[in-house]
Amino acid sequence: MSEQANVIGINFGTSYSSIAYMSKDGRTDCIANEDGDRQIASVLAFTGQEESVGSQAQAQIPRNPNSTVAHFRAQLGKSFTEAEELTGSAAPIVEKDSKVGYNVTLEEGNTQLFSAKEISTKYLRHLRESAEAFLGNPITGAVLSVPSYFTEEQREELKQAAADAGIKVIQMIHESAAAALSYGIGHNSSSKDPQDKTVVVCDMGAHSFDVTVLNVRTGIYNILATAHDTKLGGASFDENLLKHFVGEFKKKNKIDVSDNRKALAKLRAACEVTKKSLSSANSAPCFVESLADGLDFHATINRLRFEMLSKTVFNDALKVIEEVLTKSDLDASEVDEVIMVGGSSRIPKLASKFREIFNNENTKIRSELEPDEVVATGCAVQGSLIADFDDETITSSTHPVVTLTPHTTKHIGTLNHKGEFITIVPRYTSLPTRRIFEFGNAQQGQTQAYFALYEGDHDIVTEEIAAPPREPIEGDDDEEPYEDEPEIVKKVVIKPASKLLEAVLPLENGLEQGVAKIEVTLTVESDNKVNLVLREKKGNGVVKVQQ
Repeated sequence: MSEQANVIGINFGTSYSSIAYMSKDGRTDCIANEDGDRQIASVLAFTGQEESVGSQAQAQIPRNPNSTVAHFRAQLGKSFTEAEELTGSAAPIVEKDSKVGYNVTLEEGNTQLFSAKEISTKYLRHLRESAEAFLGNPITGAVLSVPSYFTEEQREELKQAAADAGIKVIQMIHESAAAALSYGIGHNSSSKDPQDKTVVVCDMGAHSFDVTVLNVRTGIYNILATAHDTKLGGASFDENLLKHFVGEFKKKNKIDVSDNRKALAKLRAACEVTKKSLSSANSAPCFVESLADGLDFHATINRLRFEMLSKTVFNDALKVIEEVLTKSDLDASEVDEVIMVGGSSRIPKLASKFREIFNNENTKIRSELEPDEVVATGCAVQGSLIADFDDETITSSTHPVVTLTPHTTKHIGTLNHKGEFITIVPRYTSLPTRRIFEFGNAQQGQTQAYFALYEGDHDIVTEEIAAPPREPIEGDDDEEPYEDEPEIVKKVVIKPASKLLEAVLPLENGLEQGVAKIEVTLTVESDNKVNLVLREKKGNGVVKVQQ
């Protein structure tokens, strides 16, 4: 392995975690632990003197629930009164020093009280050891992802837990930004080619659904709005399957396992497997050996039935998306890309429901990268970019003065010969910013070039496009002609508002049309002051104006 691959990316999730690195040839990949898990279950189990994580620990939930801890990341930085026990948890939550703790049964029935931070430290230490075993080098630093809704207390406790695990956290980044980094959005931007985009990241985690609107301007990420539902996630699909199969088992065997903790844990694990299978197959089995009273359970469910059971989940997810679009004052048609994150985003119906909102043919819905790995690999990308920076540079670059940048509130642009607004700097662009572009002389013999800069107001125009009448069917003379409903098309229109600046550049006489090349440099400072420079590329003429 490359000696440079000592800064890793870690996505520490509520139910699963992943570790990623960047190789010397610039490729990112997730690391498998000693059990071959690339998605490592966020579960810690105590067996005698031994600790285990991942699939080994997950298998202990139905067998030894009081010796197994799950979902501990969700409790970081919370007081005991703020804690919420998630479905599928193992050892119950108790109070420790006014915070969340777990009373864990160890060998010979002895118990020990651990805080959520202490459990997280033990788990993260296992991740570090797995990464070092895979890479063959000590880990010198890590970029960790955090949800957008994490409080400062949660971020600080996560950072401390990582430090106690021997992990130097060089930066924490939002999960949405990490996903966008994985897709390379804004990587090759410049003043001449800013690659401006509006991106929506839909992250369907196990126990939360987080949607973020990212504004990408000249490679700078700016979060416009976030919305989340902490009672909605991949586990919601599992719970719907669980209720369905509990009913099936009761109908077949006259046994109700709805209060049987061990049976529910076994069935819940099987439901997760069934859900994953339905992402690629039209039907899938669900099998549990000795579910209750020595009776095995076996059933099959098809995708259509699964989608009907999950109708409420799909609808609730759409509500979160609509909320974040409202918060960011955006229409869905303005979104350039939608990034799907989380294992449950593989569910075909989820993508088709999202397409109902993002129905603009120019909006890309991205899921070609592994959706449960993109956050970790994005962290690895960021780690490779800042690996050689000193601590002071990293700290200063993530200080609120830098990260909470001012931005434009309106579009800035010019008008074409038809009077139509041409956007140069889109609204919500982080400041300061610079744009460089060229235009030519419009007429032969032109002696001067005029350029005016405007602010533009944002508007959504709705247009009805009538469907063409259907051809009458032969033999149906008595039938009235049937017409389809008109198509409703939304279009973003930028209307010129106030004029910001104007400039006149003298040109050489007698030039043919389009021969004169005028380079325009537009700069908007942090205080919103606008500077404009016009320069004739083949001549000496330069004019500068400022607001």
